[in-house]
Amino acid sequence: MQIKMLENEYWWGGVVDLGDKMPYDAQSECEIVLGQVGEDQSSPLYLSSKGRYLWSSKPFRISFHAGTITVDSNYEIELGEGFDTLKGAHKAAANKFFGKSARIPDTRFFRVPQYNTWIELMYDQNQKQILEYARSIVDMGMTPGILMIDEGWSEDYGVFDFYPGRFSDPKDMVRQLHDMGFTVMLWVTPHISPDSNAFRELRDTDYLIRDKSGEFAIRKWWNGFSCVLDLSNPEAKHWLQEKLRYVVEEYHVDGFKFDAGDPYMYRDEDQTHVRQLGLDNTSDYSRFAADYTFNELRAVWNMGGEPLVCRLHDKRHRWDYDGLNCIIPNTILQGLLGYYYGCPDMVGGGNYGSFIENGFHLDEELYIRWLEASLLCPMLQFSIAPWRVLSPENYETVKRFLKFRSRYADYFIKLAKNAAENHEPIVRHLEYEFPGCGYERENSMYMLGDRFLVVPMVEKGKTERTVKLPQGTWRGLDGKEYSGGAELTLVYPLDRLYIFEKV
Repeated sequence: MQIKMLENEYWWGGVVDLGDKMPYDAQSECEIVLGQVGEDQSSPLYLSSKGRYLWSSKPFRISFHAGTITVDSNYEIELGEGFDTLKGAHKAAANKFFGKSARIPDTRFFRVPQYNTWIELMYDQNQKQILEYARSIVDMGMTPGILMIDEGWSEDYGVFDFYPGRFSDPKDMVRQLHDMGFTVMLWVTPHISPDSNAFRELRDTDYLIRDKSGEFAIRKWWNGFSCVLDLSNPEAKHWLQEKLRYVVEEYHVDGFKFDAGDPYMYRDEDQTHVRQLGLDNTSDYSRFAADYTFNELRAVWNMGGEPLVCRLHDKRHRWDYDGLNCIIPNTILQGLLGYYYGCPDMVGGGNYGSFIENGFHLDEELYIRWLEASLLCPMLQFSIAPWRVLSPENYETVKRFLKFRSRYADYFIKLAKNAAENHEPIVRHLEYEFPGCGYERENSMYMLGDRFLVVPMVEKGKTERTVKLPQGTWRGLDGKEYSGGAELTLVYPLDRLYIFEKV
């Protein structure tokens, strides 16, 4: 299929990880193979500012060249037209193709911060330091929230007990965390270590994916080599459900961070219970996770509209190149693709390697600006302890911003319920709300619902920017009102975030 670009037409879609490269226009030169790029969520959907969409139920190759869009696929591609605007195209595609679940993730995700133990402890997850981290959150005046215990709490992949060498009394640890006001989630994957008791339990079943030759598929991922559960098999799904039910009942945890499940772990020619494309195994894992009200995923395929907490993949601690520059555009794209309940990675970045590269030197300006950019996204997650790495003055800014964010909790929940019922994103591109007003390329500010314009500073060393307000009447945090079309020169000390309410 070849499609000629319309005059002043802009396109978004496909791969959340490429959001900072969008929109695509008549000058764009690129090719994307869905399922082969990106580490975040993706979907077989592209949306146009002129009210058009491209959709397939399966992955496809798409290129933008000299004002022409070329789509190559072995499956049917649908071109929808006549919906006038980006919002019109999104609503038409969402109502036709997205999931119909009216559920949302647990409302606590929208009310309180998340804390992940990854950057502080990495693979050395242990009872003593997890409790110290949680106590410090409370003692340092931050709001207790959802605590995610990351990789390393169990001894091996496929083991669902706490590692005795690191956790002397995990039941009591979880009890203490609950008493402090935390919800507790554990990191899990669909991986099973070869040469392990878990593998020996499963080797005479059909619960593991096999390669095209019929041998157990042992796949390379970031932690080595593992077998992978075949969640297209109802019995394998039940096996994992029972393991997680045991964890919940034995240790009283509240939910799970469902990591991995990346498309590169699967092959189209794999032998699975249901004969399907490799990408469909990623969807099976996401569908499994959706049954848990406390869930978090990163790698997701074609699950628009489902009640999934979708976190952006681990960003680098830097301003550009997969750093702060990605937070706003990628979060906006999450919403357009139906991943409404997004979390913009950990404040300051979740890529452990980027911290190692600079000797764990923290750029305090970057950290605060990152917090400001993330503050009114649907969810907020911390990992590296801000009280440990920031100056007392900057840490007070963190606490003040957290208190400020809490004012919007009910509005977040209202928007989340609206997303589930009416397929409208929580975080919205200005082109979505104000079509044809010249905001198509704007990737550094966003709308929270249809009510708040959020204007953070995301450039290193800059303390001033000029903003043209969209149509309507706007009220700043200082109570002053402004007319749409006004150009404002905004001054940004390090502790300043501008929010304008439409009145």
